This record gives sequence, C-alpha cells and structure tokens, in this order.
Amino acid sequence: MSQKLHLPDSVYKALQQAAKASGTSLTDWITAHLPETGPTNEESLGSEDDWIDRDFLKAYALEADDSVSLEAVRQAMAKIPGRLVDDIRAERDER
Repeated sequence: MSQKLHLPDSVYKALQQAAKASGTSLTDWITAHLPETGPTNEESLGSEDDWIDRDFLKAYALEADDSVSLEAVRQAMAKIPGRLVDDIRAERDER
C-alpha cells in the first residue's frame, strides 16, 4: 500500500536536493531520516526494497556531508588505481 503526500514545491525541491547530495533516492533519504517506527503488518516494502540496509542509512545519515557532491566523490574515486572488483575477489579468495 502506498500513500500520496502533498508538499509545497520548495519543500519537495529541498528534499530532492538533500537526497541527490547524499547519493540516495528521495524515498531512501526520507526513510533514513525517520525515527524507528517498529515492524508493520503492511507489505509496502516488498522484495524490491529488501536489500536496503535501513539501519546503516539511519546510523550514518548524521555523518553525511551534504556539501560533497556525488560528482566530486566519483572524481575522487576515479583516481584510485585498479579495479574494486579485483580487490574484492582477492579478499574473498584469501578466506
């Protein structure tokens, strides 16, 4: 089940900017900033959202620096030599 919420344009734009700056979707950003509500009986969070680590998002939302853009992060990471997948495979093979 889903609901509609009417927001002033300025509030919606501010939410969009905050989500974009943190590299998440608007829904994930809002969810990360909500207080824990406990389990629900609704199936609104279907298997499509099962992979999202909401506890992680909530724990680190306060440490996020919204002044750092996603593009800046991508540029910084592009300077790292090698491929991340190779490092992950090497670490997995060590186990």
